[in-house]
Amino acid sequence: MMIRLFLRSIAINLASVYIAAQVLTGVITYVGGWQTLFMAALAIALVNLFVRPIVNLLLLPIHLITMGVFRWIANLVTLYLVTWLIPNLQIHTFTSAEINLKYILIPAIHFTPFGAFLVATVTLTLIFHFLYWLLQD
Repeated sequence: MMIRLFLRSIAINLASVYIAAQVLTGVITYVGGWQTLFMAALAIALVNLFVRPIVNLLLLPIHLITMGVFRWIANLVTLYLVTWLIPNLQIHTFTSAEINLKYILIPAIHFTPFGAFLVATVTLTLIFHFLYWLLQD
């Protein structure tokens, strides 16, 4: 039963990283094709299994004070560790396009490495949770 859940987690992580790389073209890149995606999915699953509980424990005071608003920090640390473990998976800085609506102008925004990791983390998390919800028993 546990192996099935772990394999499902790997499959959902694989799909999430692939979809996020397609959505954030140029921000999330990988070299090595499906092998790199599989290694990244495996690394995410292992980091979530072994390292994330420790990170959550260390961040517990922040979670309690903010009532869970800063839970994304654990996701950010997880993604950073995965990019460190799998060097062929990279997160790049980027500059967003300027958005000019009729009455609203949003200027181009340059995302620093932290900002790029934040955008990638939010995208990966949303995709992962959507796929997990879609494929639940």
